[in-house]
Amino acid sequence: MTIIETKIRTTYKAISWRMLAVINSWAILSLSLTDSNLLNAIYMNITGFFVFYVFERIWSKINYGRYNEE
Repeated sequence: MTIIETKIRTTYKAISWRMLAVINSWAILSLSLTDSNLLNAIYMNITGFFVFYVFERIWSKINYGRYNEE
């Protein structure tokens, strides 16, 4: 049994991920305690990793746009 994702599901996931990524970047830059671009980039990648993990776990529970191919 193979689970297939529709194109609309993938589109919704991509759009919602980009929205979260922008919010994450904005939050890091707004709350930044340093002027270092390198540190800000590191913070964005560390927080982005955890945000993406939670994002994927949530989407794995949503069945919209998924079907079984038998």
